[in-house]
Amino acid sequence: MTIHKNVLVLSLVALVTIAVGAMVSGQDQPAAGRGQGRGRGEPPPPPPPQAGHPSGKLVIWGDLASFDNNPPGLPTHCILTNRFKRGQRLGIRMTAIDGGSGEVENTAVLTAHLTFAGKTIDVPMRWRGVGGFPASEYSRQPSEMWTGVWTVPADTPIGVINYTVTAVDRFGRTASFSPFINSVSQLAIVE
Repeated sequence: MTIHKNVLVLSLVALVTIAVGAMVSGQDQPAAGRGQGRGRGEPPPPPPPQAGHPSGKLVIWGDLASFDNNPPGLPTHCILTNRFKRGQRLGIRMTAIDGGSGEVENTAVLTAHLTFAGKTIDVPMRWRGVGGFPASEYSRQPSEMWTGVWTVPADTPIGVINYTVTAVDRFGRTASFSPFINSVSQLAIVE
């Protein structure tokens, strides 16, 4: 019976990986916008799973922030906001937790999904637990954070954009996140 469970879990992980890969490769964004969630290049693979995982449900949550940093040191960089203008860099910041241990689940793969004008844009998120971040910005290295970046295209309609984030870990556990349903909490594109 254990062999069947292992085969089932591996099959599920393979199917999710293929599906996420197909969604990412089919993004309806200009070529310059592809791979924006990759930050400073391709990230290294996450470390091996921690002892005691999985021991509960996979749990994810996060926020939106301005990732504008041009010129460097711009005072609005990493400021929490849900209002963005066309051309701004929208940052999606998330964390994934093993619900049983309360520890970061570093094997999770997260993807943000932005839906507007009848289409969905999938933004892959990068695990940021690998160090190398400037000490001037981080009092400690962000080992619990995944980030995705989307530059708001010039043709994005003004108004609310629905977004969710989904995750799957190496154990086949899945989780999803969506913001509060109050309209002022939603991601909005403004003039």
